[in-house]
Amino acid sequence: MGKTLEAGQSVEQVGGSAALPVVPAIPGFAIDGNRPATRRRFLAGLFAGAGSLALAACGGGGGTSAGSGASATNASMSQRIAAATPSESSSGTTVPPAASIIDGNGVAWTLSNGAVLRAGANTGCPVAATVVLYYNRTIYAANASGAWYINVNNVWQASNDPRESASGTVVPTNAASITDGNGVSWTWNGGAVLRAGVNTGCPVLASWILYWNHTIYAWDASGLWYVNRNSAWVASYDPRESASGTTVPPQRAITDGNSVPWTVASGAVLRNGANTGCPVAASLLLYWNHTIYAADASGHWYINQNNAWNATTDPRNASTVAAAAVAPGPIFFGMNGHMAWTSGVYASMTAAQQVSILKDLGVTNYRADVADAGMAKTVANALNGAFKGSGISILPCINPMNYSLTVSESTAYSYGYQLAQSIAQVLKGLVSYIECGNELDATGLISNGAGNSPSNYNPSYWPAFRGIIRGMIDGVKSVDPNIKCGVNVGVPLAYTALQMLWNGQTPNGSATPTSGATPVRWDITMFHWYETSGDIVRAGSQGLTNVLQILQTSFGVPIWITEWGYYTGDTSANQAAYVSNTLQEYYSLRSTYNLQCVMMYELIDMGGGDDFGVLLSDGVTKKSSYAAYKNFTAAHAV
Repeated sequence: MGKTLEAGQSVEQVGGSAALPVVPAIPGFAIDGNRPATRRRFLAGLFAGAGSLALAACGGGGGTSAGSGASATNASMSQRIAAATPSESSSGTTVPPAASIIDGNGVAWTLSNGAVLRAGANTGCPVAATVVLYYNRTIYAANASGAWYINVNNVWQASNDPRESASGTVVPTNAASITDGNGVSWTWNGGAVLRAGVNTGCPVLASWILYWNHTIYAWDASGLWYVNRNSAWVASYDPRESASGTTVPPQRAITDGNSVPWTVASGAVLRNGANTGCPVAASLLLYWNHTIYAADASGHWYINQNNAWNATTDPRNASTVAAAAVAPGPIFFGMNGHMAWTSGVYASMTAAQQVSILKDLGVTNYRADVADAGMAKTVANALNGAFKGSGISILPCINPMNYSLTVSESTAYSYGYQLAQSIAQVLKGLVSYIECGNELDATGLISNGAGNSPSNYNPSYWPAFRGIIRGMIDGVKSVDPNIKCGVNVGVPLAYTALQMLWNGQTPNGSATPTSGATPVRWDITMFHWYETSGDIVRAGSQGLTNVLQILQTSFGVPIWITEWGYYTGDTSANQAAYVSNTLQEYYSLRSTYNLQCVMMYELIDMGGGDDFGVLLSDGVTKKSSYAAYKNFTAAHAV
């Protein structure tokens, strides 16, 4: 199909032919403005400025052959034009190593001290560029951090590396390799997944690799999925899988976790086009928590498990009941754990074992970090299993493992949105709260100071920080607007970061941030505070900062301390005393600051310096802090 020009587009941008080269000045021949000459205007100019040539071309002029004279003169003119007009650079040319790029209009683009120049004039690229790329007759620029921009009609806009593989590329099915957003090539060789030719140690013998939403996935023949996050492989699901809650109709098909389409035809439920033998004439097909359900017009429900149909009920109603069984209630006494981890002590403990310990401690709210839909599924299974009716709710904390401070706000937003959406789809109906991010301020956003001044924050990193948080909140709400979202910071006095998000401000290197951004809103202000930071209501070098008062005044929403813990280098007795005293302080301040939940870090020692637990790393041996926590909850009702 042919392409048409949109308003403001050049021929080059819609994949047409390059514009004609600019013609050098010819006596008596003027071209209107900067427009390339059409063939008619070009010939008219030649005739107007060269009378004898015109006569010769018309057959007059003595005995000399008009044809040969005109031909020789035209050939000479063509050579002069070709010599004066530089040839367009090939697609893929970069500066450096090339000294310049020649675009389709014959204009030179160069790079000088981070500035992108067009015909020697600064184009105002918003980043200090380290590379300029010519790709598909379009100019791109990127800085050292990998932030890409595209020049459209002389205006720079945030973009991605155009050489990056398209989302949905599969190796070896439809491509020989995948080029990721950093320009790195991924290949497949006999089941091994290679990054820049080096084996990445994928835990399964991959049948193929998939590029989806700027992320690498691998799949083996048995249907196991893994995602590569921060150079590590984590169990996952097919990212192309339909969202939980998808129905046919109105959708035409459901794609399950193995990339297989399910459809309905005249009441029959088809899996990849084959009749599955559903015992009722289905009028509705439902995908819920990675499982296929079917119902007839009378409301009879069936579930497909291991390719067999069994009678059931609408799972969406069951999930609502399950959510009510674990919903809020007394959530004040919380604890951190890592129940969704695929290795270590938590992986070896059943959900029932963890419930037993938590109930003994008097815990009513359990925090679990989740980095993808696979980890969320572990939490969902626990909520539908051992945690159901236990009186213990679970707070999932979304941990964006691929978060980078160097990307644009739009890129970070997209990543956060998609990640949160995939997790919320699995947990919808099972949780009432989700924490969006974990100490994202502590990864380099603060360049100096204690975090209590806007001047402490790196303006270059702020867009990604703001984008990832906005994206996660919006991603959760897109699935279920009733789930309450919380946002936290980890640096003790970084409440200023939350204030700038809430007030629509952007740090600019000074103590007075720039206004004008859309304010970010959340339902719960979450905060982290450890013994090493002092007393939360008497913080700072002089003990004059009441952090809880600042949080209450700044945002006016409930406050949760989602991490608090003792100094690991202290004696066992002092650790136990800190647990008792801190619980007493927080308990007494509940009404004053609308402090709804305080979650100790953590249930079990993880080793490697992460020894904040009330149990040793064997998951059995109790520390003195275990008794301190249990005794306090037993004596204080909520």
